[in-house]
Amino acid sequence: MIQALLCGVLTCTLPGPARADARQLSLMPDPRGEFIRLCAPFMAARYARPEAVCDCLRNAMFNRIEDTEILDALLYGVTERGVPTLSRAWLPAEKWPLIEGTMTAIAEPTMQCMFGSGTESRKPQDLPRDGSHAMPPVQDLTP
Repeated sequence: MIQALLCGVLTCTLPGPARADARQLSLMPDPRGEFIRLCAPFMAARYARPEAVCDCLRNAMFNRIEDTEILDALLYGVTERGVPTLSRAWLPAEKWPLIEGTMTAIAEPTMQCMFGSGTESRKPQDLPRDGSHAMPPVQDLTP
């Protein structure tokens, strides 16, 4: 009984970083490393270098988002869902009008981080014409 009480008291008195909220990634001792650690499992199945994709996403968000609360919520959204996400539950009501503009601001850099710039990877001559499919013609294999 005394041990349980003591453990409860110690848990309540832990310093801030030890019980840091994942919604405040910018306040952690190693915010970049913690973000990549939480983000990479979502990217591992999709990309050969998940850490690079996560780092690219983080850099893109830090370069475009100046508001710390919105930035932390956005980083948290990536670590929870694997893509940049903002929920009203993660922000105070006065920041809700900024959600649409924030998502618009990071849309292009997110696509670049996840899929490349697109200009080199998909040249017009590589795309099939409308109505035609990219499969080879059917071959008759009957003897």
